[in-house]
Amino acid sequence: MRRLLFAIGLSIVAVLTASAQSARKVLDATTARMMQSGDVKAQFKATQFSGTTPQGESSGTLLLSGRRFQMKTNELSSWYDGTTEWTLMAGSNEVNVSTPTEEEQAAINPATLIGIYKKGYRMSVKESTLRGRATYVVYLQAKTKKTAFEYIIVDVDKATYNPLCFRAKKDGDWMRLSIQSFQNGLSLSASTFTFPAKDYPDVEVIDLR
Repeated sequence: MRRLLFAIGLSIVAVLTASAQSARKVLDATTARMMQSGDVKAQFKATQFSGTTPQGESSGTLLLSGRRFQMKTNELSSWYDGTTEWTLMAGSNEVNVSTPTEEEQAAINPATLIGIYKKGYRMSVKESTLRGRATYVVYLQAKTKKTAFEYIIVDVDKATYNPLCFRAKKDGDWMRLSIQSFQNGLSLSASTFTFPAKDYPDVEVIDLR
């Protein structure tokens, strides 16, 4: 009996290890797709949840170049050059300047959210479908409470390795970022990711750093 239990235990470990390796390969390929195939333009829909109840939703456009991004929705515009972020709320005459944390970046930057898997998460993967596409669904569970999110789920297009959806859980609440369209191979200038002050001459800059 002891030998049988030991054999079953080894089999379970082997399956979990293989799943983790496969999950990492999927996310490695997806990260490479986003970070190494030119700059990216994506249309997205973001939803915040309290538990499992939707609390707010917004749609917009996201431009990515490595860890830099520009995001525009009806509610706000944001520019991030890799270090500094400028955030301008719609109808406001103030732009806030800050240095966002990894968690804050992950809430709106898929490249950052994917990269989190390299730090302190257990991984597994299964195959599924989303919007009629065959997908890999990668599950990330935090090993400790020090990680940015407790749980992350990433849906990846099986044919292209393009990201389709991100879900992340923090303090019992979920955030979902659904990618509606994805275009890479672009070439965006560095100025795309900094606040264009000349276009907003009447906006006051508030430095929160």
